[in-house]
Parts: sequence; structure tokens; C-alpha cells
Amino acid sequence: MRVFALSDLHVDHQGNLAWVNQLSSVEYLDDALILAGDVSDRLDRIEEALASLRGKFASVFFVPGNHELWIRKEDLGDSIGKFEQVMSLCESLGVQTFPGKLHSGETTVHIVPLFSWYARPEDGPDSLYLKKKTENTSLQMWGDDRFTRWPQMEESIADYFLGMNRARFPEAGEDVISFSHFLPRRELIFGSEKRSRSGGGGQGDPHPWFNFSRFAGSAGINRQIRELRSVIHVYGHQHRDRNREIDGVQYVSRCLGYRREQIAGFACAIESGPQLIWDSGCTV
Repeated sequence: MRVFALSDLHVDHQGNLAWVNQLSSVEYLDDALILAGDVSDRLDRIEEALASLRGKFASVFFVPGNHELWIRKEDLGDSIGKFEQVMSLCESLGVQTFPGKLHSGETTVHIVPLFSWYARPEDGPDSLYLKKKTENTSLQMWGDDRFTRWPQMEESIADYFLGMNRARFPEAGEDVISFSHFLPRRELIFGSEKRSRSGGGGQGDPHPWFNFSRFAGSAGINRQIRELRSVIHVYGHQHRDRNREIDGVQYVSRCLGYRREQIAGFACAIESGPQLIWDSGCTV
């Protein structure tokens, strides 16, 4: 039994769905795939991609990202209702959105999906926000502000989804691989420890007007990772491949992303495929 990681398929974009469909139909039949969100905002395309992956892997574990919760003009309801639709679709396809155990001989690992959303700066100290002098604060470029629709809520969206996770935690003492769509730590925004300390940016910043840290994730995710005592945590959202150990946890991001990111080498799944993170009881 092996466990692979992947995220941000974005099968609405040219070539990405074909890439999913051309993955080997025999190589992964004994393996599990962790898919950390952002397949599509359209239910029919989510279904097509997940059904394809379900036929290639023994198990597929999934959490929705922000794109899954987008509401188009023709759609009724709100983003919480869309979340429930995606959950129902996963259940019908045999895609797992609840924790599950994988066994390899005498070794067992517990896969724990963590529902999540990002904490904005105004949501409090869980935000991963870092001030950026050149950013455009109008936020007109951020699709979630146009395409998500939320009911009246007494708590932040980030806290709402984190609150759904607690009843799903496994018993203490088991090896855990957890995953979320959104980033759990500010350091992960950056590709190296050096850039993390400096705050990144600088002359090499390709998008000086855009501050990703406003929408990156939530420190509340990391508290749950630590409570679970995860050995590996998989995440997505940023469309940047990462593999860093911080305080005893291996944080892994392996994205398909957009064509321009694949060409630039930010998202390597197009060339290398899903990332192997666990093999017969050993982290990789």
C-alpha cells in the first residue's frame, strides 16, 4: 500500500482533464490518493474527474477547496449548500471525505481530511496575512469575493469548517496523515526558510499587486494538525510544489495547477505525476 498526494487539478483548464484521464489504469490499483481540493466549480466536471481517479486508485480521499464552493449566476442556494452537494457526490462515487485507516501488513496509517477555509486579516490572529507594500487592496482580482455566497453566520467561515473536524478525529496513538486544501502555516507560503524569515517578495515578485497571504489559510488548521500528531500534512491552494519538515511534521504540496505554472516549473505534477508520500509504513 502506497499513499500519493495531489491537489489543484482545475480540470476546467485545457489539458488538465486529459492529464487526469491518461494517468495509468494499472500502476496505482493497490494505492491511495490524497486529493487536496480544487478540482472544479462545476459538479459535472468534479464528477468526471473523481470518477476517473476512483477507477485508478484503491482509495481516493478528498476535501473541497475554494473553487468547489463557487456559486454561478444560474445556481441556487449558497456555498454551504454547494459544499453539501459535493459531499453527496463524493459519497455516491465512493470517494472518502471522512477519516479512514489504511493497512499494509502489520502497519496502519490513519488518513484524516480536514475541512478548512482561510482566515482573512480582519478575522483575527489565525490569519496568515503579511503586509505587502505594493498590494492592491481593492481585491477586485480575487474570485472568491465574486463567486462565493454565504448564509448569515455567527463565526468566521474558517472557524465554521474547523468546527466540523473535531468529531472526526481518530483515537490518540495512531500514525496520522492529515490534509487540507488551505495552508496551515505562514512559512509554507515561501519556498525556503530564508524567504520565510524575510517575508519573501522583493524584485523577483511576479505579482507585486497581489497579496496571497490574505487568502492563504489559517493557523487553526495547524493547531488541529498538532492535536492529531500528524506525521505528514498535505495541502494545496497556492499552486506551488513544497516539501518541508517543520517541527517534526512533513508538509507536502503537489499541484497540477494552470498551464503557465506548469511551464514555469511551479507545479510539477504535469511531468512527475502524483507525489509518493508513504510506502508500506514508511514516510517518503
